Order: sequence, then structure tokens, then C-alpha cells
Amino acid sequence: MSHELVGGIAIGVMLLLLFIGLPIAICLILVGSVGFAIIVGLSQALNMVALTAGSTLSSLTFAVLPVFLIMGELGDISGMMNEAYDATNTWLGKIPGGLAMASVVGASLFSCVSGSSVACAAVMTRVAIPNLLKHRYDPGLATGALVAGGTLGNIVPPGGVLVVYAILTEVSLGKFFVACYLPGFLLTFMYMVQIYIQCKLNPSLGPGTSGATWKEKFFATKGLVPVVIVLIAFLGGIQFGVFTPNEGASVSTVFVFLYALFRKTLNGQNLLQAFKSTLVTTGMVLAILVGAQIFNVLMTVSGLAQALAAWAAGLHLSGLGIVILIMVIYFIIGIPMDPLPMLVLTIPIFLPVLKAYHVDLYWFGVLAIMQFEMANITPPVGMYLFVVAHMVKPRGISMSTVFRGSYPFCITCALCLVLLIAFPQISTFMISLMEW
Repeated sequence: MSHELVGGIAIGVMLLLLFIGLPIAICLILVGSVGFAIIVGLSQALNMVALTAGSTLSSLTFAVLPVFLIMGELGDISGMMNEAYDATNTWLGKIPGGLAMASVVGASLFSCVSGSSVACAAVMTRVAIPNLLKHRYDPGLATGALVAGGTLGNIVPPGGVLVVYAILTEVSLGKFFVACYLPGFLLTFMYMVQIYIQCKLNPSLGPGTSGATWKEKFFATKGLVPVVIVLIAFLGGIQFGVFTPNEGASVSTVFVFLYALFRKTLNGQNLLQAFKSTLVTTGMVLAILVGAQIFNVLMTVSGLAQALAAWAAGLHLSGLGIVILIMVIYFIIGIPMDPLPMLVLTIPIFLPVLKAYHVDLYWFGVLAIMQFEMANITPPVGMYLFVVAHMVKPRGISMSTVFRGSYPFCITCALCLVLLIAFPQISTFMISLMEW
């Protein structure tokens, strides 16, 4: 049996185990170690597993993930998200669809202090849905905006998937964070424009509320201050080389912690729960990363990745053509798969191809994350659809209504992806300004 055939069978077995419900970490470790043992030998496979696990666990890049996760938990506890939503609500509420826009902006701001898209969708739904329904917003538009807000949790740094991508591709995490800011804010703006157009064409979808006075707007703006401080400190610090992503995450987390103490919203019970949630998520992601690196070694030893690169070279496509081909593949497999498994399964396979074509890995990473997030809001199996639908079910809103509301946002996300493909400078411009 050829080594390439072993690699191909390994991918098939991996997909089979995933679809029958085996945890992704177990799939990666099991298939990667067994495949390596078949090619090289059992003793060498055991050594490889131990060495790979050790090197992954000692990665300084990974150390930043639990810090971001605890920052998101503390940000929720502090009420920072509620204040930011209320502030944007005060400014945008009078505009047609303004409350839905405020939900999207609020999600973008919460993404700056959270490393989880699921948490972003859940928190924004809890905060915003009562106000949206109170002002007679169409349930489809309301839930669609909240589902779309979830996509910003990973596109706007510091998303957990961004950390995993940086580890798998060995790119600078700081530069990758910087590359994602403009695309994230561009998608936020495009969502807002889409909502405005929908509500101008059909005012009943999102009626404007009574306008706030300038005095009310001025005082409401203070609710944005904590989030803006975190955003400027983190982004500016990395942009100008003041500190590394790990140091920036630590500084931001300490600030959010102190803010929660100042607001007197922190107590022993919710702090313990925050640490528990962080530990559970960190452990899960760590196990997946160890498995991904083991599977990556198998792909290298089998020669399958190199064979795929040689096959791609035979297609005589440009680097842009290869990227578009991979995006099509991601669209097909992305709907039934969650972003993290799809990322750790495909990057080891596609990375040699991308390097062979000299594709900018920062640009590609932005495109891949955008594609993954679009898959998460695409019916019928997008993850964020189920998160929001579960939370609004007690209010009598059906899953079909959530599906209906998400379709326009899927189109907007796809248009944003096309813009990012056509104009790579949107992703790479801020990197070029960095001072190292």
C-alpha cells in the first residue's frame, strides 16, 4: 500500500468518524497516530505523538487563547456589552432598522473582548431580542441580525479560530489580528447598509423609534468607552509594537476585570463559573490542536499534501484561481461542518499548495475565516442559527423564521467575501503599516 493511499484512506476514515459523532480531537489523534504507525512503525508513532503533544502544549501562541476566553466571560459579567448596546441603540434607534443595526454594532464591539462567536451570538440575543420585539421589529429581521452578529465573533479579533489558524500555519498572530480588523469592520458596515435598505423598502420590518436628544446621546456614549479603550489599547499596542498579542491580551483582561470590580458585578460565584467555562473550552481546543498537529505529521509523511500540491500545479491555475477553488471546496463542506474541525482538517492538506503558489497566508486566512463564518449562518445547519433559534423559541419564533431572516445576511457576507478576494489590500493594508 502506497503512502499516499494511506493518507487518502485516513481522510476518508476521519470524515466517517466525524459524521458518526466521534469528538474531533479523538478522531484526529486516533487516525493520525494509526496512519503514522502504518507508514513508519508503532514505536516511532508513539514517540511522534509524545513529541508533538509536548511541542503543542508548550506553544506561546496558544497561551493567548484562555486569556481571551476569560476576558470575554468577564466582559459579559461586567455588563460592558449591555452598556455598549444601549449606547449604539440610543444613536441609531431613530433610523429605519436602527435597533437591528445596533445589534450588529454591539456584536462587533463585543467581539473585541471575546474569543467566541457562539458566545457573541448568545449574549447579543439575550441582550437585544426583548428590545427588538418590543419595538415591533419583524422577527425574521431581528433574529437574522443576531445570527449575523455571531459571524463577527471570529472575524473581529481576538477570535479563538484566529489563534488556531495562526498556530497551524505558523504565521504571526499579531499580524493576523491586525489583518482581520478592516474586513471585520467592513462586514459590520455592509450588514448595516443591508438592514437600512431592507427597512427603507419595507418600513414595517424595522420601524424607527422616537429619537433621542443630543444630551441623551452624549451621556449614552459613555457606555462605549470601556470597549473602545480595550479596542484601542489592544489594536494600537500590537500595531505599533508596544506589546505582543499575549501581553496585549493580559493587559486587556486585567482592565476588564477591574471594570467588573468597579461596577460591582463580580462575585465569587460568577467568577468561578467564568473560570470553569474557560477551562472547559481551553481543554477542548487544546486537545483538538494536539490532534491537528498529529494529523498534520501524517499528511506530511504520507506525501499526500505534496502530491496534492503537484496536482494543483498541473492545473496551471494562478494563485487567485487556487484560492477561489479552495473557497468553493470550503463552501461545499462548510455547511455541515463547524469551523474549527474544518480548519484543522483542511489546513494541513491545503497549506503546501498555498505555499507552492506563494499565496499570502494572512489574506487567505481572512478569506477562510469569512467563508467558515458564512457557513455558520447558512441554512439548514449553520451553528449560529441553532443558537439563536434555541434562545428565541420561548418567544414563539420558529426555526423557519430564523432561516428566513438569515438569507439576506448570507448574501451580504458572500458579497464581502468577493470584495476581499478582489481587493487583497483590504486585508494586508494595516499589516504594511505595522512597526516592528
